[in-house]
Amino acid sequence: MNRSFPFTSTALAAPLLAIAFSTPLAADTSCDARLMSGSIAQLSPTHATVDTSVLINANAIDVWATLTDFDNMASWSTGTLQGMIGDIQDGGSVTITFIFGTDENGEPNLMEIPHTLIYEEGRSFGWSDPFPEDNGGGHDNHVYRVEACGDQTLFVQSDEVVDNPYAANFVTQLLPMYQTFNAELKAVVEN
Repeated sequence: MNRSFPFTSTALAAPLLAIAFSTPLAADTSCDARLMSGSIAQLSPTHATVDTSVLINANAIDVWATLTDFDNMASWSTGTLQGMIGDIQDGGSVTITFIFGTDENGEPNLMEIPHTLIYEEGRSFGWSDPFPEDNGGGHDNHVYRVEACGDQTLFVQSDEVVDNPYAANFVTQLLPMYQTFNAELKAVVEN
């Protein structure tokens, strides 16, 4: 497993302007506007964000329990976050297992990445750590959050790439992967 992202700087060179995607599914609640959505924005040449969300037909306690069952996450997540080990508390040192695309043989590019955890029990977790210098440096501010929405739960996954020349390309590649993770979380919790 490696810590480097599986692409070259030339693959990351294309600029991106602010683009928003929204894919409503079906709606009966006040959270309809964010039922299943995703957006990316380039805020400067070295600063970009990706925001995704999905409405899950389950209470926030059940969504949180599934989201933080890191030992079993790889059984339902086909990409991005696969699990986490370490001191799972606010300020704890953890190592996440993360899939970022595939290698030249089409196999998942599995990485183990150390992070300092930002953690609020029952509500959110994430990190704000440096990117490796060989991937442009800067910071990655990644958040997973659950919000009660009546008897349903809004799951939000967002990321901010700061001070990195490839920020726009990172978030462009992350958007569909985060939406897949969100849909898989929704499916596993609801079934």
